[in-house]
Amino acid sequence: MHVREAERGDAEAIASIARASWHAAYGEFLSEEAIDATVDEWYAPETLRRHIAAAGAFLVAMAHGEPGAEGDGVDADDAGGIVGFAHVRYAPEVGNVVLRRIYVRPDAWREGIGTALLGAVARRFVDDHERLSTVVFAENEVGLSFYQRNGFEMIGEQTTAFGGEEHDERIVVADLEDLAGLATETDPAEGSGDGRPPREG
Repeated sequence: MHVREAERGDAEAIASIARASWHAAYGEFLSEEAIDATVDEWYAPETLRRHIAAAGAFLVAMAHGEPGAEGDGVDADDAGGIVGFAHVRYAPEVGNVVLRRIYVRPDAWREGIGTALLGAVARRFVDDHERLSTVVFAENEVGLSFYQRNGFEMIGEQTTAFGGEEHDERIVVADLEDLAGLATETDPAEGSGDGRPPREG
């Protein structure tokens, strides 16, 4: 597995991973209709292409170093080799770098891909900024555990309307310097994150 910059041609694969991850991670507390409508809106290919071209970092994790290469055992044929992605930008309104999206294909959870993506995005910003924050559904216990394992601390709470219902959210933050030390390559023996996501901002 390795991490690279997203390209415009990755948009469809990213949307496919997002849809599968949303259903797997949020299906117990969001309706299928709400999930599909949100993914259709937030992950429309043209919208993703604009995000990929904008300031910040939009990274994808590839199952193998080169197409057809042997290696980590993660099968990503359906997504052109992509098994996860992360979208990060500096947000002056909050004064730190914000993790807007981090998702990994459900069949590749707990392979260290989410942790590797965190480390990669942190290294893009650590020289100029101090902290990385994100927002995660309070119902997303596995996602919260992922952030806790990687050094995030809760600094606030809020409530948001989503799918016609109100949901509590947790605001979590970590030091970029600490995250920058996370591995770029996956090693399941080390015990790693599953990459289940925050709710996007």
